[in-house]
Amino acid sequence: MKDFSTPSPNNKRRLVRKKREDPNVSSFWFIVTLAILFIVALLFVQQRIDYTRTEKKVRRLMIEKRQVISSILPLKLEERYLTRLSNIEKTARNSIYLRRPRAKQIKPIIKNSSSEEQ
Repeated sequence: MKDFSTPSPNNKRRLVRKKREDPNVSSFWFIVTLAILFIVALLFVQQRIDYTRTEKKVRRLMIEKRQVISSILPLKLEERYLTRLSNIEKTARNSIYLRRPRAKQIKPIIKNSSSEEQ
């Protein structure tokens, strides 16, 4: 503990708290500290806003992906149905009335070596 002088009529010494020589120095450091804290808080808030925007964008893109996949699925099923040879033959016979060619109508294709050279 600190020893303080005892007050007496003969004792003229008093404990006096000395002020700093320049009071503007302490307020300058206070302002600098507040500015640094403000900048750090501003960066944190900006990062949080960017995170929230990115999260919303990812969520929107995932919903859009789900919609695209759900619209592609019926088309894939229809493609599988239409690419079966039996279904192609049925469609050709029933819709545009195609028939298999007779043996006389089939002409074999022969490769010419002279036509390949040109």
